[in-house]
Amino acid sequence: MSSAVGTRTSTGVLELAVEQVLASVRPTALGDPVVGARRAEESLRDALRDAGPVDDNTALQHALACAQAACEHLKYVEIQEARTLLTAARGQLVLAHEGV
Repeated sequence: MSSAVGTRTSTGVLELAVEQVLASVRPTALGDPVVGARRAEESLRDALRDAGPVDDNTALQHALACAQAACEHLKYVEIQEARTLLTAARGQLVLAHEGV
């Protein structure tokens, strides 16, 4: 995110969290996968709470759904599945910026 103001929007909050969690669950970044998954899940759940209400932006709604599903996979230390969903969320966030 290029500006601090942009991270205050629902899109910005979620975008920052998705990028941070994706980086934290890279195979090279994980020391202990269980601990790493738990931290990533907690961080992502906090961001989902902070994202606040979602307007009628369908892409943002899809991004939130992907992030929520990723939390469930992180809960069970299913790292690859979570990464796939977070990558999908990132793609939807790009569309959300475009107002699709």
